Amino acid sequence: MTVADETQGAHGAATVTHQGSVETVCAAQHGDSPAWTFNRQVPGATSEKFPRFVRIVRSLDYQAIYKTGRKIHSSHFVLFSRSNTLEHSRLGITASRKVGGAVVRNRVKRLFREIFRRSLSQIPSRFDVVINAKSGCDRVRYEDLRVEFLAAVKKLNQ
Repeated sequence: MTVADETQGAHGAATVTHQGSVETVCAAQHGDSPAWTFNRQVPGATSEKFPRFVRIVRSLDYQAIYKTGRKIHSSHFVLFSRSNTLEHSRLGITASRKVGGAVVRNRVKRLFREIFRRSLSQIPSRFDVVINAKSGCDRVRYEDLRVEFLAAVKKLNQ
């Protein structure tokens, strides 16, 4: 990926143009790492990113969801959920070696990320959702897994 153009704006914001998209990166107050990234699309470009702010990444978050959240069993996964204080929902996925080798586990995680991303309008906002994939999850078609996921999410509202 080559950087075509980079400009420094007010308040430490830099605009970086990559192949097809424009990103505005705001630097954190203390340090050089970006605090958040906002992606605006250039006409004709596609973005199917799954940014860090919609992922559950901290171990403490997972533990809190397991401990105090709701647990919904499905035939191919277990869904844990808990409300959060953010303006959006977040997703965490776990797949143990019982699911399969690394390639299989990564494919299952990609499927669930895609299902979450495309079904975001049907998921209650301000929820943290953790999916624990079960053995045999890798042999299910995308559409069947999506229907099963949405049925589990509907139970969150009940």
